[in-house]
Amino acid sequence: MSRLPEPFFETPAITPEQFLAELPRWILLDVRSPAEFGEGHLPGAWNCPVLEDLERHQVGLKYKQEGQQAAIDLGVELVWSAREGRANEWLRRALSGVTGERRILVSCWRGGLRSLLAASWVAEVLKNNPDRYGQVSVSRLAGGYKAVRGKLLEAISAPRDMVVLSGMTGSGKTALLHDLIALSGFDSRRVIDLERLARHRGSSFGHAVSEAGERIEQPSQQFFENQLGLQVLQGASGPLVVEDESTLIGKISIPLEFRRQMRAAPVVVVETPIDLRARAIFREYVSQPLEQGCEVESLWQVLAENISALERRLGGQDTREALLALASGKACPREFAAQDPWIRTLLEKYYDRAYAQSGRLAERNVIFRGDLVACRNFLKDYGGE
Repeated sequence: MSRLPEPFFETPAITPEQFLAELPRWILLDVRSPAEFGEGHLPGAWNCPVLEDLERHQVGLKYKQEGQQAAIDLGVELVWSAREGRANEWLRRALSGVTGERRILVSCWRGGLRSLLAASWVAEVLKNNPDRYGQVSVSRLAGGYKAVRGKLLEAISAPRDMVVLSGMTGSGKTALLHDLIALSGFDSRRVIDLERLARHRGSSFGHAVSEAGERIEQPSQQFFENQLGLQVLQGASGPLVVEDESTLIGKISIPLEFRRQMRAAPVVVVETPIDLRARAIFREYVSQPLEQGCEVESLWQVLAENISALERRLGGQDTREALLALASGKACPREFAAQDPWIRTLLEKYYDRAYAQSGRLAERNVIFRGDLVACRNFLKDYGGE
Protein backbone atom coordinates (compact mmCIF):
# COMPACT_ATOMS: atom_id res chain seq x y z
CA MET A 1 0.00 0.00 0.00
CA SER A 2 1.17 3.53 -0.71
CA ARG A 3 2.40 5.59 2.18
CA LEU A 4 -0.50 6.96 4.24
CA PRO A 5 -0.40 10.08 6.43
CA GLU A 6 -0.50 9.89 10.20
CA PRO A 7 -2.54 9.64 12.31
CA PHE A 8 -4.36 6.77 10.62
CA PHE A 9 -7.19 4.80 12.26
CA GLU A 10 -7.98 1.31 10.98
CA THR A 11 -11.64 0.53 10.31
CA PRO A 12 -13.29 -2.80 9.41
CA ALA A 13 -14.47 -3.57 5.87
CA ILE A 14 -18.02 -4.72 5.05
CA THR A 15 -18.76 -6.72 1.90
CA PRO A 16 -21.40 -5.59 -0.62
CA GLU A 17 -23.46 -8.66 0.29
CA GLN A 18 -23.41 -7.73 3.98
CA PHE A 19 -24.34 -4.14 3.17
CA LEU A 20 -27.31 -5.11 0.97
CA ALA A 21 -28.55 -7.67 3.49
CA GLU A 22 -28.56 -5.07 6.27
CA LEU A 23 -29.29 -1.97 4.19
CA PRO A 24 -31.69 -0.17 6.59
CA ARG A 25 -29.16 -0.42 9.43
CA TRP A 26 -26.43 1.58 7.70
CA ILE A 27 -25.83 5.32 7.46
CA LEU A 28 -23.98 5.54 4.15
CA LEU A 29 -21.38 8.25 3.58
CA ASP A 30 -20.42 8.43 -0.11
CA VAL A 31 -17.08 10.25 -0.13
CA ARG A 32 -16.73 10.61 -3.91
CA SER A 33 -16.75 14.06 -5.47
CA PRO A 34 -20.07 15.87 -6.06
CA ALA A 35 -19.80 15.25 -9.81
CA GLU A 36 -19.34 11.50 -9.31
CA PHE A 37 -22.19 11.43 -6.81
CA GLY A 38 -24.47 13.31 -9.21
CA GLU A 39 -23.81 10.79 -11.97
CA GLY A 40 -25.10 8.00 -9.77
CA HIS A 41 -25.38 7.01 -6.13
CA LEU A 42 -27.32 4.74 -3.81
CA PRO A 43 -30.66 5.91 -2.38
CA GLY A 44 -30.27 7.46 1.05
CA ALA A 45 -26.53 8.07 0.71
CA TRP A 46 -24.98 11.28 2.02
CA ASN A 47 -22.46 12.96 -0.25
CA CYS A 48 -19.42 13.68 1.96
CA PRO A 49 -16.58 14.34 -0.50
CA VAL A 50 -12.99 13.81 0.53
CA LEU A 51 -12.09 15.87 -2.53
CA GLU A 52 -14.32 18.50 -4.08
CA ASP A 53 -14.58 18.51 -7.87
CA LEU A 54 -11.72 20.96 -8.46
CA GLU A 55 -9.49 19.22 -5.91
CA ARG A 56 -10.16 15.85 -7.54
CA HIS A 57 -9.28 17.32 -10.93
CA GLN A 58 -5.98 18.62 -9.57
CA VAL A 59 -5.13 15.27 -8.00
CA GLY A 60 -6.03 13.47 -11.22
CA LEU A 61 -3.65 15.64 -13.22
CA LYS A 62 -0.89 15.03 -10.70
CA TYR A 63 -1.46 11.26 -10.95
CA LYS A 64 -1.12 11.35 -14.75
CA GLN A 65 2.00 13.50 -14.60
CA GLU A 66 3.91 12.10 -11.61
CA GLY A 67 2.23 8.89 -10.42
CA GLN A 68 0.22 7.60 -7.48
CA GLN A 69 2.31 8.73 -4.52
CA ALA A 70 2.64 12.27 -5.86
CA ALA A 71 -1.15 12.37 -6.28
CA ILE A 72 -1.66 11.12 -2.71
CA ASP A 73 0.75 13.72 -1.39
CA LEU A 74 -1.09 16.50 -3.22
CA GLY A 75 -4.45 15.26 -1.97
CA VAL A 76 -3.17 15.26 1.59
CA GLU A 77 -1.77 18.75 1.13
CA LEU A 78 -5.13 20.01 -0.17
CA VAL A 79 -7.39 18.54 2.52
CA TRP A 80 -5.41 17.30 5.52
CA SER A 81 -5.77 20.43 7.60
CA ALA A 82 -9.52 20.47 6.86
CA ARG A 83 -10.14 16.82 7.71
CA GLU A 84 -11.48 17.44 11.22
CA GLY A 85 -13.91 20.11 10.04
CA ARG A 86 -15.12 17.96 7.16
CA ALA A 87 -15.58 14.87 9.30
CA ASN A 88 -17.48 16.85 11.94
CA GLU A 89 -19.78 18.27 9.28
CA TRP A 90 -20.41 14.80 7.83
CA LEU A 91 -21.31 13.45 11.26
CA ARG A 92 -23.52 16.41 12.09
CA ARG A 93 -25.55 15.94 8.90
CA ALA A 94 -25.69 12.16 8.86
CA LEU A 95 -26.50 11.64 12.55
CA SER A 96 -29.07 14.41 12.85
CA GLY A 97 -32.31 12.92 14.11
CA VAL A 98 -30.95 9.37 14.18
CA THR A 99 -31.89 7.43 17.28
CA GLY A 100 -30.98 3.93 18.38
CA GLU A 101 -28.17 2.04 16.67
CA ARG A 102 -25.83 4.27 14.65
CA ARG A 103 -23.63 2.45 12.15
CA ILE A 104 -21.70 4.52 9.62
CA LEU A 105 -20.47 2.95 6.41
CA VAL A 106 -17.98 4.87 4.26
CA SER A 107 -17.88 4.26 0.52
CA CYS A 108 -15.86 5.61 -2.39
CA TRP A 109 -15.69 4.40 -6.01
CA ARG A 110 -13.85 1.09 -5.51
CA GLY A 111 -13.30 0.92 -1.76
CA GLY A 112 -9.81 2.35 -2.05
CA LEU A 113 -7.81 5.20 -0.60
CA ARG A 114 -10.57 7.77 -0.28
CA SER A 115 -12.77 5.54 1.87
CA LEU A 116 -9.73 4.46 3.92
CA LEU A 117 -8.87 8.08 4.67
CA ALA A 118 -12.44 9.26 5.22
CA ALA A 119 -13.26 6.39 7.59
CA SER A 120 -10.05 7.14 9.48
CA TRP A 121 -11.01 10.82 9.78
CA VAL A 122 -14.45 9.94 11.10
CA ALA A 123 -12.97 7.43 13.57
CA GLU A 124 -10.49 10.06 14.74
CA VAL A 125 -13.23 12.64 15.38
CA LEU A 126 -15.38 10.09 17.21
CA LYS A 127 -12.44 9.06 19.40
CA ASN A 128 -11.66 12.66 20.30
CA ASN A 129 -15.31 13.67 20.93
CA PRO A 130 -17.02 10.80 22.81
CA ASP A 131 -19.41 13.10 24.67
CA ARG A 132 -20.57 14.86 21.51
CA TYR A 133 -21.41 11.81 19.39
CA GLY A 134 -21.79 8.92 21.79
CA GLN A 135 -21.61 5.34 20.54
CA VAL A 136 -21.08 5.22 16.78
CA SER A 137 -19.43 2.46 14.76
CA VAL A 138 -17.49 3.13 11.54
CA SER A 139 -16.84 0.67 8.72
CA ARG A 140 -15.80 0.79 5.06
CA LEU A 141 -17.58 -0.68 2.06
CA ALA A 142 -15.27 -3.18 0.37
CA GLY A 143 -15.31 -2.68 -3.37
CA GLY A 144 -17.12 0.62 -2.95
CA TYR A 145 -20.01 1.94 -4.99
CA LYS A 146 -18.81 0.06 -8.06
CA ALA A 147 -19.15 -3.34 -6.37
CA VAL A 148 -22.63 -2.66 -4.99
CA ARG A 149 -23.80 -1.28 -8.32
CA GLY A 150 -22.55 -4.45 -9.99
CA LYS A 151 -24.68 -6.53 -7.61
CA LEU A 152 -27.72 -4.38 -8.38
CA LEU A 153 -27.25 -4.70 -12.14
CA GLU A 154 -26.95 -8.47 -11.72
CA ALA A 155 -30.24 -8.48 -9.80
CA ILE A 156 -31.98 -6.49 -12.55
CA SER A 157 -30.79 -8.93 -15.23
CA ALA A 158 -31.53 -12.11 -13.28
CA PRO A 159 -34.48 -14.20 -14.57
CA ARG A 160 -37.64 -13.72 -12.54
CA ASP A 161 -41.39 -14.18 -12.82
CA MET A 162 -43.40 -11.08 -13.66
CA VAL A 163 -46.70 -9.97 -15.13
CA VAL A 164 -47.13 -6.79 -17.18
CA LEU A 165 -50.04 -4.35 -17.07
CA SER A 166 -50.97 -2.92 -20.47
CA GLY A 167 -53.73 -0.67 -21.73
CA MET A 168 -54.36 2.63 -23.48
CA THR A 169 -53.22 5.95 -22.03
CA GLY A 170 -55.43 6.96 -19.11
CA SER A 171 -56.76 3.48 -18.49
CA GLY A 172 -55.61 3.59 -14.87
CA LYS A 173 -52.59 1.28 -14.88
CA THR A 174 -50.60 3.36 -12.42
CA ALA A 175 -53.61 3.74 -10.12
CA LEU A 176 -54.04 -0.03 -10.22
CA LEU A 177 -50.42 -0.52 -9.14
CA HIS A 178 -51.04 1.77 -6.17
CA ASP A 179 -54.25 -0.10 -5.32
CA LEU A 180 -52.32 -3.36 -5.25
CA ILE A 181 -49.69 -1.88 -2.93
CA ALA A 182 -52.43 -0.97 -0.44
CA LEU A 183 -54.38 -4.20 -0.88
CA SER A 184 -54.64 -6.33 2.25
CA GLY A 185 -52.95 -9.70 1.85
CA PHE A 186 -50.99 -8.64 -1.23
CA ASP A 187 -47.20 -8.46 -0.97
CA SER A 188 -46.54 -4.81 -1.89
CA ARG A 189 -42.92 -5.68 -2.75
CA ARG A 190 -44.25 -7.31 -5.91
CA VAL A 191 -45.18 -3.94 -7.42
CA ILE A 192 -42.46 -2.14 -9.39
CA ASP A 193 -43.63 1.37 -10.32
CA LEU A 194 -41.13 2.21 -13.05
CA GLU A 195 -42.67 5.63 -13.71
CA ARG A 196 -42.31 6.62 -10.06
CA LEU A 197 -38.67 5.56 -10.07
CA ALA A 198 -38.11 7.53 -13.30
CA ARG A 199 -40.11 10.57 -12.04
CA HIS A 200 -41.96 10.61 -15.35
CA ARG A 201 -45.35 9.35 -16.53
CA GLY A 202 -43.90 7.47 -19.45
CA SER A 203 -45.11 9.46 -22.45
CA SER A 204 -44.15 12.53 -24.44
CA PHE A 205 -46.72 14.32 -22.29
CA GLY A 206 -45.53 12.73 -19.10
CA HIS A 207 -43.28 15.25 -17.35
CA ALA A 208 -44.09 15.35 -13.66
CA VAL A 209 -44.88 18.85 -12.39
CA SER A 210 -43.84 20.33 -9.05
CA GLU A 211 -46.01 22.49 -6.79
CA ALA A 212 -44.24 25.49 -8.30
CA GLY A 213 -45.41 24.47 -11.77
CA GLU A 214 -41.97 23.41 -12.94
CA ARG A 215 -41.03 20.14 -14.58
CA ILE A 216 -39.54 17.78 -12.04
CA GLU A 217 -36.04 16.74 -13.03
CA GLN A 218 -35.60 13.04 -13.68
CA PRO A 219 -32.91 11.08 -11.82
CA SER A 220 -29.71 9.97 -13.47
CA GLN A 221 -29.77 6.67 -15.34
CA GLN A 222 -27.56 5.09 -12.68
CA PHE A 223 -29.77 6.24 -9.81
CA PHE A 224 -32.85 4.84 -11.55
CA GLU A 225 -31.10 1.49 -12.05
CA ASN A 226 -29.91 1.46 -8.44
CA GLN A 227 -33.47 1.99 -7.17
CA LEU A 228 -34.77 -0.72 -9.48
CA GLY A 229 -32.06 -3.15 -8.39
CA LEU A 230 -32.82 -2.58 -4.71
CA GLN A 231 -36.52 -3.19 -5.31
CA VAL A 232 -36.06 -6.48 -7.15
CA LEU A 233 -33.72 -7.65 -4.38
CA GLN A 234 -36.44 -7.29 -1.75
CA GLY A 235 -37.54 -10.90 -2.17
CA ALA A 236 -41.18 -10.47 -3.15
CA SER A 237 -43.37 -13.53 -2.61
CA GLY A 238 -44.83 -13.88 -6.09
CA PRO A 239 -44.40 -12.52 -9.62
CA LEU A 240 -43.45 -8.88 -9.99
CA VAL A 241 -46.17 -6.59 -11.38
CA VAL A 242 -44.94 -3.84 -13.71
CA GLU A 243 -46.61 -1.42 -16.09
CA ASP A 244 -45.94 -1.87 -19.78
CA GLU A 245 -43.49 0.79 -20.98
CA SER A 246 -41.61 1.76 -24.08
CA THR A 247 -37.84 1.48 -24.08
CA LEU A 248 -37.60 5.02 -22.68
CA ILE A 249 -39.46 6.62 -19.77
CA GLY A 250 -38.67 10.24 -20.55
CA LYS A 251 -34.88 10.22 -20.74
CA ILE A 252 -34.54 7.05 -18.65
CA SER A 253 -33.82 3.79 -20.45
CA ILE A 254 -35.21 0.55 -19.04
CA PRO A 255 -32.27 -1.88 -18.70
CA LEU A 256 -32.16 -4.23 -21.68
CA GLU A 257 -32.49 -7.57 -19.88
CA PHE A 258 -35.33 -6.30 -17.69
CA ARG A 259 -37.07 -4.97 -20.78
CA ARG A 260 -36.67 -8.32 -22.53
CA GLN A 261 -38.26 -10.07 -19.58
CA MET A 262 -41.14 -7.61 -19.66
CA ARG A 263 -41.72 -8.36 -23.34
CA ALA A 264 -41.77 -12.11 -22.66
CA ALA A 265 -43.97 -11.91 -19.56
CA PRO A 266 -47.72 -12.61 -19.51
CA VAL A 267 -49.87 -9.50 -20.00
CA VAL A 268 -52.98 -8.21 -18.25
CA VAL A 269 -54.85 -5.61 -20.33
CA VAL A 270 -56.84 -2.88 -18.57
CA GLU A 271 -59.82 -1.86 -20.70
CA THR A 272 -61.33 1.53 -19.84
CA PRO A 273 -63.83 3.62 -21.86
CA ILE A 274 -62.51 6.86 -23.31
CA ASP A 275 -64.78 9.01 -21.10
CA LEU A 276 -63.19 7.55 -17.98
CA ARG A 277 -59.72 7.76 -19.50
CA ALA A 278 -60.23 11.46 -20.25
CA ARG A 279 -61.31 12.07 -16.66
CA ALA A 280 -58.26 10.18 -15.40
CA ILE A 281 -55.97 12.37 -17.51
CA PHE A 282 -57.73 15.45 -16.15
CA ARG A 283 -57.20 14.31 -12.56
CA GLU A 284 -53.55 13.40 -13.04
CA TYR A 285 -52.35 16.28 -15.20
CA VAL A 286 -54.64 19.15 -14.15
CA SER A 287 -56.68 18.59 -11.00
CA GLN A 288 -53.99 17.05 -8.80
CA PRO A 289 -51.27 19.65 -9.57
CA LEU A 290 -53.76 22.45 -8.85
CA GLU A 291 -54.82 20.80 -5.58
CA GLN A 292 -51.15 20.57 -4.59
CA GLY A 293 -50.78 24.34 -4.95
CA CYS A 294 -49.51 24.69 -8.50
CA GLU A 295 -50.43 28.06 -10.04
CA VAL A 296 -52.71 27.96 -13.08
CA GLU A 297 -50.38 30.11 -15.17
CA SER A 298 -47.38 27.90 -14.50
CA LEU A 299 -49.30 24.67 -15.09
CA TRP A 300 -50.81 25.89 -18.35
CA GLN A 301 -47.38 26.87 -19.63
CA VAL A 302 -46.10 23.33 -19.00
CA LEU A 303 -49.20 21.79 -20.59
CA ALA A 304 -48.78 23.97 -23.67
CA GLU A 305 -45.11 23.01 -23.95
CA ASN A 306 -46.01 19.33 -23.65
CA ILE A 307 -48.64 19.60 -26.40
CA SER A 308 -46.27 21.53 -28.66
CA ALA A 309 -43.64 18.83 -28.21
CA LEU A 310 -46.04 16.36 -29.87
CA GLU A 311 -46.46 18.39 -33.07
CA ARG A 312 -44.18 16.27 -35.25
CA ARG A 313 -46.28 13.17 -34.54
CA LEU A 314 -49.65 14.78 -33.83
CA GLY A 315 -49.59 17.02 -36.87
CA GLY A 316 -49.78 20.79 -37.19
CA GLN A 317 -53.56 21.14 -37.42
CA ASP A 318 -54.39 18.84 -34.51
CA THR A 319 -51.66 20.47 -32.41
CA ARG A 320 -53.14 23.92 -33.07
CA GLU A 321 -56.63 22.66 -32.21
CA ALA A 322 -55.38 21.15 -28.95
CA LEU A 323 -53.53 24.35 -28.01
CA LEU A 324 -56.61 26.48 -28.76
CA ALA A 325 -58.77 24.16 -26.65
CA LEU A 326 -56.21 24.34 -23.85
CA ALA A 327 -56.20 28.14 -23.98
CA SER A 328 -60.00 28.18 -23.87
CA GLY A 329 -60.07 25.83 -20.89
CA LYS A 330 -57.76 28.06 -18.86
CA ALA A 331 -60.74 30.23 -17.85
CA CYS A 332 -62.20 27.27 -15.90
CA PRO A 333 -59.13 25.23 -14.98
CA ARG A 334 -60.83 23.02 -12.39
CA GLU A 335 -63.77 22.03 -14.57
CA PHE A 336 -63.40 18.77 -16.46
CA ALA A 337 -65.84 19.83 -19.19
CA ALA A 338 -63.59 22.79 -20.03
CA GLN A 339 -60.52 20.54 -20.43
CA ASP A 340 -62.22 17.59 -22.12
CA PRO A 341 -61.77 18.93 -25.72
CA TRP A 342 -57.97 19.12 -25.67
CA ILE A 343 -57.64 15.91 -23.66
CA ARG A 344 -59.79 14.00 -26.16
CA THR A 345 -57.83 15.44 -29.06
CA LEU A 346 -54.62 14.04 -27.57
CA LEU A 347 -56.18 10.67 -26.76
CA GLU A 348 -57.96 10.11 -30.07
CA LYS A 349 -55.53 11.76 -32.48
CA TYR A 350 -52.26 10.74 -30.87
CA TYR A 351 -52.15 8.26 -27.99
CA ASP A 352 -54.78 5.78 -29.16
CA ARG A 353 -53.36 5.75 -32.68
CA ALA A 354 -49.83 5.32 -31.36
CA TYR A 355 -50.94 2.44 -29.14
CA ALA A 356 -52.68 0.71 -32.04
CA GLN A 357 -49.71 1.19 -34.37
CA SER A 358 -47.10 0.12 -31.83
CA GLY A 359 -48.03 -3.53 -31.94
CA ARG A 360 -47.52 -3.50 -28.18
CA LEU A 361 -49.69 -6.60 -27.77
CA ALA A 362 -48.52 -8.37 -30.93
CA GLU A 363 -47.25 -11.85 -30.17
CA ARG A 364 -47.66 -11.20 -26.44
CA ASN A 365 -49.19 -13.69 -24.04
CA VAL A 366 -52.37 -11.85 -22.98
CA ILE A 367 -53.78 -13.83 -20.05
CA PHE A 368 -56.57 -11.49 -18.93
CA ARG A 369 -58.62 -8.49 -20.07
CA GLY A 370 -61.05 -6.45 -18.02
CA ASP A 371 -61.84 -3.21 -16.25
CA LEU A 372 -59.84 -1.93 -13.30
CA VAL A 373 -61.76 -3.89 -10.68
CA ALA A 374 -61.60 -7.14 -12.64
CA CYS A 375 -57.86 -6.74 -13.29
CA ARG A 376 -57.19 -5.95 -9.64
CA ASN A 377 -59.10 -9.05 -8.52
CA PHE A 378 -57.26 -11.18 -11.06
CA LEU A 379 -53.83 -9.90 -10.01
CA LYS A 380 -54.65 -10.29 -6.32
CA ASP A 381 -54.69 -14.04 -6.76
CA TYR A 382 -52.29 -14.38 -9.69
CA GLY A 383 -49.13 -16.26 -8.79
CA GLY A 384 -50.11 -16.55 -5.13
CA GLU A 385 -49.09 -19.42 -2.92
